Amino acid sequence: MKDKLQRFVRDNREAFDVYEPSDDLWNRLNQQLPAEEAPKVVPEVTATVSAPSPFKQAWRNLNWRIAASIALVIGLGWVGYRVNQNYGITEAPEVALSNPTFAKQVSQYTQLIDTKRDELRQMTESNPNLYKEFAVELDQLERSYQNLKSDLPKNPNQEVVIQAMIQNLQWQIDLLNQQLDIIQRIKNKNNHANDKIM
Repeated sequence: MKDKLQRFVRDNREAFDVYEPSDDLWNRLNQQLPAEEAPKVVPEVTATVSAPSPFKQAWRNLNWRIAASIALVIGLGWVGYRVNQNYGITEAPEVALSNPTFAKQVSQYTQLIDTKRDELRQMTESNPNLYKEFAVELDQLERSYQNLKSDLPKNPNQEVVIQAMIQNLQWQIDLLNQQLDIIQRIKNKNNHANDKIM
């Protein structure tokens, strides 16, 4: 790395020298500097500095190696996470392998469904029976999606199956949106009734 940098600087030296400041600039800077004082004489102090022990030097090198290894592992993990997140390989490998153009779409839908399911759970914490009722329809759609997903590798017309999977995911999102809307209306109605009482 160092050799490449030195070679680059050496090969491009003329390009670096093109932008030199003018002499007028140096004259103005010299005028703005305070007047020079006589240099102060500092007495010479002699101190003995011992060389670091080989054990300390080896330990310091080991620490840097460990830190570099940890940084490398974290960086590779982050890159792997971003790649999987962008292409949806971890969430639907069958789709990604059979038709990569739909993989990202399926990944986005599944992430949206997970987010909306979490939101639905939070909104129905006070009424778990309501969540169970809503979950019945969602579970039916989810089972249907899993059946389509398992049929995908065996089916000769995979594009039709992928379109059906995407349609199923869209239905799940629509159903979740409707359920969230119903819960919001119930909460608004309860809040409105409470406001009238007060």
